[in-house]
Amino acid sequence: MNENDSKYNEACTAYEQKDYDKAYELFYELALESDVSCQMNVANMLMHGLGVEQNTDRANEWYEQAAINEDKEAQYIHGWNCIKNSEEEGYKYLKLSSEAGFLDATYDLAGLYAGKKEMKNASVLYEKAVLLGKKDALGPLFYSKKQVEGWFKAIIYMMKNLSNFTKGVS
Repeated sequence: MNENDSKYNEACTAYEQKDYDKAYELFYELALESDVSCQMNVANMLMHGLGVEQNTDRANEWYEQAAINEDKEAQYIHGWNCIKNSEEEGYKYLKLSSEAGFLDATYDLAGLYAGKKEMKNASVLYEKAVLLGKKDALGPLFYSKKQVEGWFKAIIYMMKNLSNFTKGVS
């Protein structure tokens, strides 16, 4: 086990024991060395004020850094943070997160496309969300298919694929 692994384990143990000051200090050291998991931990601890004064601006900076380092959850969080100021940047990170298989990003991005009446894009993403196990996406998938292809084709499509859709859905 190398020194960083040892520090990480120590930080996790401190966190589990609710010694948030020590956990934050150790996670922060590793985050500065580009450890993406620690960057997420630092961001979450800053967001919730655990072991450090709550600071959403600094938390968002760490989420952005973790997103740049390809953490799919950080890309999702950063994407939503960006939407307020730069829709293009927000969509970019939500797409990256979705492409990495982050279910919430896939489902939410589908909803954003549906809200913009881009039903073809919404349909593709709702289908992906269903296949990833999001049962709440079945209704929007049918609706978006209906908008793109009409009632009859949407019903046929759903009937043909129902067994595929219910495999991963709980």
